[in-house]
Parts: sequence; structure tokens; C-alpha cells
Amino acid sequence: HHKQPVSWACKSESWSMPMLHATVGLELPSQSTMSRRMRSVGVLQLIERVLKKLAEMLCLLQGACVIKPIDSKPLRVGSFSKDRDAKRGYVGPGEKARGYKLHAITCGDAFIHFTLLPMNRNDQFGAAMLLPQLSEDRLGYGYVPGDNAYDANPVYRAAADVNHQLIAPPRKANAHVRDTKRNCPQRIRSLDLCANPLAHCGLGDNFGRQLLHARKQIERNFGHAAMDGLDAPPPWVRTPRRLAPWAAAKLIQRMMRQLEIKGVRV
Repeated sequence: HHKQPVSWACKSESWSMPMLHATVGLELPSQSTMSRRMRSVGVLQLIERVLKKLAEMLCLLQGACVIKPIDSKPLRVGSFSKDRDAKRGYVGPGEKARGYKLHAITCGDAFIHFTLLPMNRNDQFGAAMLLPQLSEDRLGYGYVPGDNAYDANPVYRAAADVNHQLIAPPRKANAHVRDTKRNCPQRIRSLDLCANPLAHCGLGDNFGRQLLHARKQIERNFGHAAMDGLDAPPPWVRTPRRLAPWAAAKLIQRMMRQLEIKGVRV
């Protein structure tokens, strides 16, 4: 919350008076003790349970949500960082940087699934890790809109295996998207949903176009999380061991803020 390292939080002068009153008689742990505890299974499971609980609360407030957008957000680190796991990859058209990518699936304002991968990993690799987790959701079906980076047969099949339909606009280089020998039925179905043959008649967007428009919700979620600090990680957050709980804490902070806006006390 204060964008400070663990060593800063281990000093009593860093805490406000109300928080100090709650810890009367208790000695703050050292930085090494805190770092050791952060690697323990119990603390990591606690973070996971808090994430899951907050996501469930937001999903219950929003009702049954069948639209679950998927996207990724780059987390840049310095070009001269000693982090060997931070790789160089594309962060946009023709733009490269070094760092990681946060791959996520959202449902409204809730981050229901996420994972961290090096920057050089394709978005389809992240989707292959996240889509199978949709089988654990309470609502076991729906649509997964994404950009054309996810337009690939293996991604469509991974979504279909968990009773979801991936919706992604076809890439311009894919001239054989309707070829049933080269493309699976789910990919052709996505093309049919994205196409709007009656647009020239002035009948507006169809269902598939509305699904693609709903994908912008995850971009807003990433933007709001960036305002809460989920952007380039600070210098003391390096390697996946430190980056994962840092990113999870930022997502927890964002979802708690959304519940506060909706008037729910956590």
C-alpha cells in the first residue's frame, strides 16, 4: 500500500499510531524473518484464499457473469536488471521491453484467475495455463473474449474443454479461417460471431461484436490496478518468488477498493 520494501515495514516508526496500538506488547519481526515467512506455504495459501474470497464476493454482487475476458499486462523491469527470469519481449506493436507479463481472466471487476510469465512468452501460452482453471468456477460455462493474439486452434480447444467459447477476431494473415481441415469448429464459430454481414444495412453490432466490446472491461481493470501500483515493479521486487506475492497484493488491494466503492465492508 505504501510502495515500500519489507525492511521499511519492519521498523516501528513506519507504522501509524492506530496500528501500533493494535500491536502493543508485540515485537515487529526482522526483515529476514518476514522474507522467510513470505516463502512459507501457509502465507502463500492465505494470499490465495483471500484472492479467491474477494473474487467470489465481487462475482456475487454482479450476479451470474458469463463473459470472462482474457488479456495480459506487461510488467517492465530495467534493462540492466540482474533478474535472470526477466526476459525481453513485445509489449506492443514494434515495441520491446524486458520483464514479465501478468496474464489474467476477469469477471466484471473481479480477477478470478491470473499467472505470471516472462515477457517473451506468447499470450497463447498464458491462455493454455489459465483456461483449464475455468472448470473450477461456480458458473461452468460462458464466453471468453480476447484480442487476435489468442486466435489459434489450441486456445479454442482449451476453452471448449471447459465448456467455454473463445471469441477472438481473426488475424489478417489467416486466410483459411473457414477451412474446416485447418481450423476447429470453435474457431469457425468465433469467426461467425465476430462477422457482421448486416452492418451495411444499418442494423448495428451483432452478439459477437458486443462480446468483443465487453473485452474492454479487462483493460479498464488493468488500468485501475495500475493506478493502485500494479505497473512496473519497484527495484526490490525481482524474480518470480517476490513478484508473484507483490502482484497478488496489488490485485487484493484493487478488489478491496471495488468492494468499498460498492458499499461492502470487508
